Amino acid sequence: MTDVSSPRAKLVEMLWQLKLSYDKQGDKGVRYIHFNTLLNDPDYRRELIEQAAVSSNAEIRELGLGLRRINIHSALTQGRHDRRVGVNPDIAETVGYKQAAKPPRKSVRKSLFGIAVLLLGGLIGASFFSDDLKSVYGGTKVVSGSLHGELLWTNDKIWVLDGIVYVEAGARLVIEAGTTVQGRAGSALLVTRDGTIQARGTATKPIVFTSAVAAGKRRAGDWGGLVLLGNAPVNTADAQIEGLDAGDTRGMFGGVDATDNCGVLEYARIEFAGYEVYANNELNGLTLGGCGSKTIIRNVQVHRALDDGIEIFGGSVDLRHILITGAADDSLDWDMGWTGRVQFLQIQQYPSVGDNAFEADNDEFNHDAGPVSEPTFYNVTLQSMQSSERHQRAMTLRRGTGGHFYNMVIDGFSGEAIDIKDRSTVARIDQGLLSFGGLFISDIGSGGRSYFADEAGDQDDDAGFDEAAYFAKAAELANSPQFVQRLQSETDHDYRLAASSPARNNALAVPQGEFWDEAANYRGAFRPGVSVMWTDGWTDYAPN
Repeated sequence: MTDVSSPRAKLVEMLWQLKLSYDKQGDKGVRYIHFNTLLNDPDYRRELIEQAAVSSNAEIRELGLGLRRINIHSALTQGRHDRRVGVNPDIAETVGYKQAAKPPRKSVRKSLFGIAVLLLGGLIGASFFSDDLKSVYGGTKVVSGSLHGELLWTNDKIWVLDGIVYVEAGARLVIEAGTTVQGRAGSALLVTRDGTIQARGTATKPIVFTSAVAAGKRRAGDWGGLVLLGNAPVNTADAQIEGLDAGDTRGMFGGVDATDNCGVLEYARIEFAGYEVYANNELNGLTLGGCGSKTIIRNVQVHRALDDGIEIFGGSVDLRHILITGAADDSLDWDMGWTGRVQFLQIQQYPSVGDNAFEADNDEFNHDAGPVSEPTFYNVTLQSMQSSERHQRAMTLRRGTGGHFYNMVIDGFSGEAIDIKDRSTVARIDQGLLSFGGLFISDIGSGGRSYFADEAGDQDDDAGFDEAAYFAKAAELANSPQFVQRLQSETDHDYRLAASSPARNNALAVPQGEFWDEAANYRGAFRPGVSVMWTDGWTDYAPN
């Protein structure tokens, strides 16, 4: 019979109640709770209990405070010597199972039968997972069409997308750390604006979204990529994402909730994605439409996208620790009134493909549409390799976009460093919606010193604005930021700066606030002199 007074039994019972409370009415900012991880990972358990103890929800807060008072580590590690039956002994004891030291054969059979009933009951009790996902462990699982309810994609199999897979309104897709998701030709994973995704990898177990083609034969555009849609404001009525049929309402995005939460994407790679559905209608590596400020996008690499690496349509989503490598068009593209924040962004343009590191718009047809695009950037490195094949710019700002660009290193582009187009974009400077500071610009254009294009006469596309004169005051135009290793090929990915780099000086103070790392008092994505980059361990640069 179960000893309900034992600390272990009480702890398991209270943790289960905490999970149920969060599932029913928990704080929006708390991720989906994986109960087995909660039982077996002390750090994860401690973090969640501390969050619960300060929750604004009275029921959750009471459970959190109660759990604080239990000796968590010892309560769940007592008795772990018994692994013979293949079931967590803590859970087994909680439900009343104890194996005798030398049971007779008949007792063993009865015990194993009881455990089988227990495990089966656990699966039935976890019926919030979709039935079609509870298949045998290992191998592959092909997924197509619409997803509903609560779904778990585990790392013991490969999940293969067939066609566009929709996480429908009200559905939540949870992807375990270390999981691989492959996309067949013409496929994509699209999270609708009332669905959500929880894809939280780790530095040692990233989640990988990649091509279903065998390694060595993969190409940019093998599949459609990842699309997240939300209810945050955009400046276009009835906005619909590119790449879908115009009549499919599941592609619509935008609303009035600036704090909308599209979900979590953390320690994830998106590879060989993006394809053109038809002329001027493309999917990208990662597409974010109307995602709000509670969306978490951090430690994400987009590698070899056929169109843009990341394209953002409006919303207020923030990005942190982002790497974009080898995009075939623009690395980061935004319009429709995006107002998010970015810190720690590294972009590498390959010499054989690509256009702009940044291509920025407000609205193509109404440059003054509101909200106006006005993202804020700190600690950014934009790198190219002086392409002899492509005219690559670091930044093209046009069509009335605003933005604030601070503490950046820009290096190695064959075209201009920054091109401001259109009278409406220039006007954002006087309006205080477009600003620059702490820029270090080097090795641009012909001879490495053609920082800005001559736009006299017919080439004037900005009402006579003189970029060269403006940035002579707003940027440091210098020989070299002293990279530890110059990028010579598409397989090079050492972005470190020497400890003596001039980028360590003249940085603007980073804003205060929970999102910002105020200690990043340098220019560029990496602190000069570091031996370990934040990209190490979870990224990859496969050519095919």
